[in-house]
Amino acid sequence: MFTGRLNFTRKEANTFMSTLEQQAFIADIPPFDRLQEDELAIVAKSMDIAYFQEDDQPIVRGKAPAALYIIIKGVVQETNADDEVISLSGSQDSFDAISLLEGKSKSTFTVKEELICYTLPKPIFDELLQSNPNFQSFYYQNISKRVNELIERRNNKDLASFMVAKVHEAYIHTPVMVDSENSVYDAVKEMKTNKGNSMLVQRGDEVGIVTDKDLSDHLVLNRYSIDAPIGDIATYNLLGVQREDFLFNALLMMTRFTIKRVVVYDKDKVVGVLDQIDLLSYLSNHSHLVTVQVDRAKTIEQLKTASKNLLSMIKALHSQGMKVRYITKLVNELNQKIFRKLYSFIAPNDLLENSCLIIMGSEGRGEQILKTDQDNAIIVRDDFEYDYLREVAAQFSDTLKEFGYPKCKGNIMVSNPYWFKHLQDYKDEVYRWIQHPAEESMMNMAIFYDAVAVAGDPELLNETKAYLYKKLQDNHAFFAHFAKPTLAFETPLTMFANFIVEKSHHKNELDIKKGGIFPIVHGIRSLALEHRIPQTNTIERLKVLSNQGVLDKQFAIELVEAFAFMVSLRLQFELEEVNSAKEHDNYINPSKLNKLERDLLKDSLKIVDEFKKYTNYHFKLNTAS
Repeated sequence: MFTGRLNFTRKEANTFMSTLEQQAFIADIPPFDRLQEDELAIVAKSMDIAYFQEDDQPIVRGKAPAALYIIIKGVVQETNADDEVISLSGSQDSFDAISLLEGKSKSTFTVKEELICYTLPKPIFDELLQSNPNFQSFYYQNISKRVNELIERRNNKDLASFMVAKVHEAYIHTPVMVDSENSVYDAVKEMKTNKGNSMLVQRGDEVGIVTDKDLSDHLVLNRYSIDAPIGDIATYNLLGVQREDFLFNALLMMTRFTIKRVVVYDKDKVVGVLDQIDLLSYLSNHSHLVTVQVDRAKTIEQLKTASKNLLSMIKALHSQGMKVRYITKLVNELNQKIFRKLYSFIAPNDLLENSCLIIMGSEGRGEQILKTDQDNAIIVRDDFEYDYLREVAAQFSDTLKEFGYPKCKGNIMVSNPYWFKHLQDYKDEVYRWIQHPAEESMMNMAIFYDAVAVAGDPELLNETKAYLYKKLQDNHAFFAHFAKPTLAFETPLTMFANFIVEKSHHKNELDIKKGGIFPIVHGIRSLALEHRIPQTNTIERLKVLSNQGVLDKQFAIELVEAFAFMVSLRLQFELEEVNSAKEHDNYINPSKLNKLERDLLKDSLKIVDEFKKYTNYHFKLNTAS
């Protein structure tokens, strides 16, 4: 296994390893610390030393490994069938016991840093499993955890949350209530107007129900007259649950009586109907529940309920191991749905047709996960005037605050007249930003460049951005000013790869946004603006820049991985803050990370430093005044 890259013989290698006290080295590594002295001696005698170069693959997916690898020095990356990174292993880690036990590897292990490791032959490994129950239990427990972890975590957590979930947490259909004497025609018309699939029928003190299936059966099969009373085909003596009852009880009731709907009461008052499909959707997929709630919302209050459920959905998806970039995409889509629907509730039709609601900043880039500051604006068509625009804008911002979206501390939102005006006024602002690149102008340009249309006429935003690209031309001085904030914050890593943490207010913590995420976001934004790239998402911009040859493909991949990892860490700590009611910030504590996470963070910050050097050189920032 040795190559010319190691300038010593095998005998010299064994001598080299003896200086590392190889037997003591092994004895301190679980589960070898469970072995007896004679077993340790057998292991030490049986082990060989292997060396692999960067990009070598000691274990390939689909093949059976011949040994257990125990890392002395170096890093190995494990990837699955979809080439997704599952884990990174470093010094004192071993790989891959599961492959040895199952007889075939489900993963590929690739060397990321030159690797020196012990190899323990499979027959010796098997003997230890048979002779030492403690040694065996370590691996079988680990296998159980690794193979079943995602399944168990998803099932157990979802079931646990379902067992304590209340009826009102699922989607409850607003009741369509009609009088029993109403004609079938009028009752169906009312049901369709409210987009329902059932209606409740009031007959004196009784409440009955008529479903779309009842209607088809009676009208088509029994030729029931559409002018006859609706009350005659309703089903009475309905089963119901209280809105504060457990959702599980509603499921039991539906199962026991073979019914698909139950009436929901708030004490004695009917407040809605719970469908079996919505109950099961809550159990199987929280994201589906929120989507349904948003789509079916007919009032601001119903939309608010859907918005409030976003956090629970994020927590559930994160706990199930869903990758942050996918959570972000889903949350971004749902946020846009919420903003679009809220604007349609508040703005009259003529304003909707003659304006464009845009979201900017992290919302526009699709990189906001938890609800942070509002960043939005309204572009109004030049020939359109609306006297109550200020009131509409203020109501929109105030309502979003009620939904849980805090108002922007920098006042970058529609309630600020600067961010709701006519198309030509925005063009004039763009011209001023370019001609007078002061700090505030550059900030506004950055925020606006990330803008995405979510409601109204998107051509108003497209026209403004087209004007922006036209006026930029090849303004090198502007791009240098625009890119300069990339270097505004120090990378929190010393030359010896130690974290630089705060010593006072955020003691032992570092700002992951300023130190790691922002330099990538703004540096990539600067390159994207220079090349007139319409995409707003940072990773999408990175891919386009790579495909156009602006960035080296391998470096672009490293930037994507570093960015995704730091965003994931940020979410991890944000969720902890939410659970502890701590005020939201961008600080993380490296000491709370495991060794692998700390190493990944260090590698990510090194990549950030490389990118800052590239940005500095590309835009000649040292010469920009």
